[in-house]
Amino acid sequence: MNPTVQSLSAISAPPASAFPEWPVGWYHIGESRQFTARPVGLDLFGRRLVCFRTSGGAPVVLDARCWHMGADLSAGTLAGDRLVCPFHGWRYGVSGTCEHIPGQVEIPASARQQKYCAAELAGQVFIHSPASNEYPLPFFVDTDPADLLPAPPFEFIIGCPWWLVGTNGFDLQHFSGPHHRRLMGSPAVETTHPAARRIVATFEVCGRDWRDRLTRQFAGSHVTMDATVWSGTLAFVIARFHDAPAWDGHSPCATSYGMTAISPLASAPQEKSRVRVTVFRHRRNGLGFLDRLDVRIKRSFIRAFLKPDTVLLDGAQYHPERLIAADHQVMQYLSWLSAASRKQILPEETT
Repeated sequence: MNPTVQSLSAISAPPASAFPEWPVGWYHIGESRQFTARPVGLDLFGRRLVCFRTSGGAPVVLDARCWHMGADLSAGTLAGDRLVCPFHGWRYGVSGTCEHIPGQVEIPASARQQKYCAAELAGQVFIHSPASNEYPLPFFVDTDPADLLPAPPFEFIIGCPWWLVGTNGFDLQHFSGPHHRRLMGSPAVETTHPAARRIVATFEVCGRDWRDRLTRQFAGSHVTMDATVWSGTLAFVIARFHDAPAWDGHSPCATSYGMTAISPLASAPQEKSRVRVTVFRHRRNGLGFLDRLDVRIKRSFIRAFLKPDTVLLDGAQYHPERLIAADHQVMQYLSWLSAASRKQILPEETT
């Protein structure tokens, strides 16, 4: 028996019902500059949320529907570090507990808003899903956030469930089609954490359009993709070109970083996904303008690279029984994801 087929006998792709509507994990909610000293509303987890900053600058995220009568707190104001309801003036502290009611002294013990774990990194703000335990906010492998310069993010709305979006990084068959990348050798795949699946693969750039011709000329013809998906909600991809020319001791085209944030679309969580991509590059001393120009060029190329996936995934249908031997990386990824997207991982489990 073919060893590949034999090894697949122990693998079964999970049914669609194995994936939760909202996976347990970290979600990217925007750039740091979007959150100031005024409440900002967002829709996530099938709920209305509100985000604001404390006087010390820390982001705080609470349920936005006031405990009292459900008014939208994102339409309220801030009084110091207290969020003021626009309807009756109730004031909530950063813990979510009501700390003041204008009409009476006594405050009901249960008058509180759910608080979400929030974190800020590399000019971006993230929150964790409503779970009792969470793992620390992940980032690019072996990379200091302070060393990276982000470009403005871009978004796609794709007509497929969230759990199909991340399969593209493990769907090795499709790279030779819409992306014109030929796989060189076998990829290395590992589960680096219960909530993280990593793949490292090297490709040859084979496309003939102007972008691929420029890529070969200025970056090289061989690229290694190092991608880690966390819980299906965040993917960190590092693309390293092996033979990029060095200019003045630098290789400006050698490495790029792409963070993909994946979440169900609030209006149709089972049918559509919001995909937000932020591209980064390494900062260089004294070359701020050129760095900003370069990261925007990288953003343009990466957006064009990903665009075919968004078109082909739109309306994609998942039938586990139709997957074939060549889909074994996809099958293993989905089997891992069906568990990782539901598990509440304790901090001490982190490696």
